[in-house]
Amino acid sequence: MGPFAPARRPADPYSSPYDGAFNSACLGLRGSIIDGSDTHTRSGGTDLRAHYYSTGYGGSAYVGTQLGYGFRVEAELLYHHVTLDRPDVAGAPQAGRDGYLQTVAPMANLYWDLPVPEFIVRPFIAAGVGGAYTDAHDRVGPAQVIGGDKWRFAYQLMAGVALPLSQTARLTGLYRYFRVQDARYRCAPPALPTTSCGANTADQSVDLGLEFDI
Repeated sequence: MGPFAPARRPADPYSSPYDGAFNSACLGLRGSIIDGSDTHTRSGGTDLRAHYYSTGYGGSAYVGTQLGYGFRVEAELLYHHVTLDRPDVAGAPQAGRDGYLQTVAPMANLYWDLPVPEFIVRPFIAAGVGGAYTDAHDRVGPAQVIGGDKWRFAYQLMAGVALPLSQTARLTGLYRYFRVQDARYRCAPPALPTTSCGANTADQSVDLGLEFDI
């Protein structure tokens, strides 16, 4: 460096996300607190529904890379587990509640960091698609009314913030809406034969995580 060359200053972790290095990579872990899960299907003309009002849990691991102009892509593997309760058949609540829904899903996500360099945190929005393996079971007394384990299409919408801890590490927090489309279940409503029926499942979560540049 010549005597008149300006000193090189390290990157400011709070600068605009547009100033990041092109194709820089990161990896991270998230933990999820899940609320508001619901699965809904029909067996013939009979409506079957199970709700989830307790707190579920989950987590994910991911690796991503920056594309420029505030965009990032990410490959994520997530796991969700919730307890299903309050089943109803044709609108009638049932006793003997006992069920669960767990999901494993590899997802591909696209993020956009909002260009607000004056903020101490970096807000972002994101969407993702992938395949979800769902394992769902719900009972009314000793009888299983919903059951099945299948791979199906899934998508998610997210919004959150990243708080820089250093030039290479960040805390992250986000809200996630996750939905599995047209899962297939074995349905056995009381007094009706067992059938195959389609179902949609959805949950919402708050995720907290730690992310590192690599």
